[in-house]
Amino acid sequence: MVKVITIMDDVYADLYRLKKSKGMSFTEVLRFLLNERRDEGKNIINLAGSIVDGDIDHRKVERIRKEQYIGR
Repeated sequence: MVKVITIMDDVYADLYRLKKSKGMSFTEVLRFLLNERRDEGKNIINLAGSIVDGDIDHRKVERIRKEQYIGR
């Protein structure tokens, strides 16, 4: 069954670029993105390198550690 959807031009352009680069249809691109998102949380390796030391508030991390230790 075919359905018609409306999307913004910039989203269409992004989907089109991905479609061309992967050699997929729009349906395959959408399915790929949906599956990728669903599987995102299942694999911790996806987080590797996503946080740099400058992004971490070490004071907050230490406060959380202390709160967890006290709560035991």
